[in-house]
Amino acid sequence: MADSAGAGSGPGGRPSRGSGSFTVHLAEELEVYFNEVAHGRPVGFVASPKWKPPTDVYETETELVVHMDIAGMSSEDFTVQFADGILTIGGERTTRHEGKPHYHSMEVQVGPFERRFRLPVPVDPESIRASYEHGFLAVRLTKLPARLSGPQSVRVQ
Repeated sequence: MADSAGAGSGPGGRPSRGSGSFTVHLAEELEVYFNEVAHGRPVGFVASPKWKPPTDVYETETELVVHMDIAGMSSEDFTVQFADGILTIGGERTTRHEGKPHYHSMEVQVGPFERRFRLPVPVDPESIRASYEHGFLAVRLTKLPARLSGPQSVRVQ
């Protein structure tokens, strides 16, 4: 009698060891497992405590730029603060669904987040500008002119 799940299938329609797709199935299962471990939550868990949106910090000749990848929000959802050389960006991304969905996969982080950056160069605190467009938050800070570095003599009086 032929197996209704198809040739090479094991119990529950899963690929058997003799099947060429066993390694594909194993790779998919491992990916799910490692994603759960990496995100610290099982698939289907809606919100984690504070999470960290991916962020680039770079400088140009005149500015320091903090560029955060955080789709699904509006400009009013963010807090941006600067004190003692530390830039703090926070907010909360909420789920966007109706009713109670049954997730098959959940990779988009939701819930409160906060990132703190000790800035690598001196900046003008009055120059901070933030904008949110196409799912990216950009915070721009004007760099202060570089001070002379190296040894300096100080006359003691």
